[in-house]
Amino acid sequence: MRSLCTTTVASFISYIYFGGLTSSPIMIPSPPLEYTTISNPFDLNDLNQLCVQTEEERQKGYDLSRKIHVALVQARRAIALNQLEQTALEQIDAYAVEVKQQQSKDREPRIANLNHRMEEIARVKALQHFLTTGQLIAPSSLPAISDEEYLAGACMGLAQDLQRYGLGRATARDEDSVKMACDLVRSILDYLLKFDFRNGPLRRKYDGTKYSLKALETLLYELAVTGGSKQEQEETPESKRPRLEDSSLLPHNELDAIRLRMEHRDELRENLIKKCRDGQKAAKQAIFALHRGDKDRALKLLAECHHCITNELLPIVKEEPPLKFGSFANVLEEYVEAKLFACWLYGPDVNTTQTVSACGTILKPEDFDIHLDPEVYLGGLCDLTGEVGRYAVQRGTLRDDDGVKLCLQTNRDIQTSIESMERIPTGTMKKMDQLSRSVEKLERMLYEMSLSTAVGRNVKSQVDDVEMHGGGDDL
Repeated sequence: MRSLCTTTVASFISYIYFGGLTSSPIMIPSPPLEYTTISNPFDLNDLNQLCVQTEEERQKGYDLSRKIHVALVQARRAIALNQLEQTALEQIDAYAVEVKQQQSKDREPRIANLNHRMEEIARVKALQHFLTTGQLIAPSSLPAISDEEYLAGACMGLAQDLQRYGLGRATARDEDSVKMACDLVRSILDYLLKFDFRNGPLRRKYDGTKYSLKALETLLYELAVTGGSKQEQEETPESKRPRLEDSSLLPHNELDAIRLRMEHRDELRENLIKKCRDGQKAAKQAIFALHRGDKDRALKLLAECHHCITNELLPIVKEEPPLKFGSFANVLEEYVEAKLFACWLYGPDVNTTQTVSACGTILKPEDFDIHLDPEVYLGGLCDLTGEVGRYAVQRGTLRDDDGVKLCLQTNRDIQTSIESMERIPTGTMKKMDQLSRSVEKLERMLYEMSLSTAVGRNVKSQVDDVEMHGGGDDL
């Protein structure tokens, strides 16, 4: 009874206190501050659909990769038991053809991790070919396999398989089989010395081939000292024992063709890297010119960068599509950033627009006359927020509240549009923290400007030009 009375009294007091028997108005919080109002907010719906479609294709690639992996595991098990049937090889060949058909053009990078699966297909086929012929499988027997996949799988990967194969045969005291495996690995390594592998996966696997040869030579030595060799071989030094001719083990003509093609691709790569430096430098200098208000020089540099991309870089990338990553993607992303910043300042018609304040126009991928992958466009878009932040510092120095508000609204719109996408490329995700900090610093800048206006004097800002800069390093 006492508890019930206490509850009733507490409820009555609360009723009176919160306005039940008083005339005081109820205080509620104000809505969040809207710095500016844009009737047509920036959105990336079309790009989002493209990213979703790309991710679906990528997932299909992973599903196919899993099927290939299962088939290869079963094939390896059958090879170990000497029970591999022709139907299993035909199924693996069918998978290789299916992967090949997914490419829109020759030398196009494979989706998901299918390039690794193609290496494994070449590796299994090479092992089976060795067990039936004692020789290295020819590239022409693997038409769906690229040159790099053949070298990584049918040559370097096979060397690792033969190391394990030799260990098993040495356990059975079968020195002849171990010697055949050793001779083939030695022939492969001798020929690979003609290649100039740059730092990368092929170079690391090539180094592994040397260890495989050393392991097989060690097995042969241990078999010899433990009496595993024949009597006449015991009496003959290793250097004087007959060996199979190298020409009978390797398809030299086809390997020579691969080496020449790879040398040509290396030349293309070196030329691309050299030309990319000029294009990237022009784009960076265009951004600096835009910050200085030197519009004419900025447009000239942008034209130089555009000419470099379309006339010098794109022909190389079309000939060798894997080169679209790395240096080419970096210069293209830098050009996108510079072009976005120029149009944000002066509007889409940059050549004729004369304005004191920024226009706030953000170009979309379809507004460029160069095809842009989602990763490239979004990377340039995120870097644009850094340039907008640097511009905001300049406007804040001039006490231009509207200019700073436009910068804040631009970065907030970009942040919202990217975060609203269902699929965001991995490279873009790494830049989202930087974008969020840029928005927070602009909000802080506006607050400090309001303090300066209220007290009638300058207030030392906690946001500086260096912090707001989100672009690349100066050249």
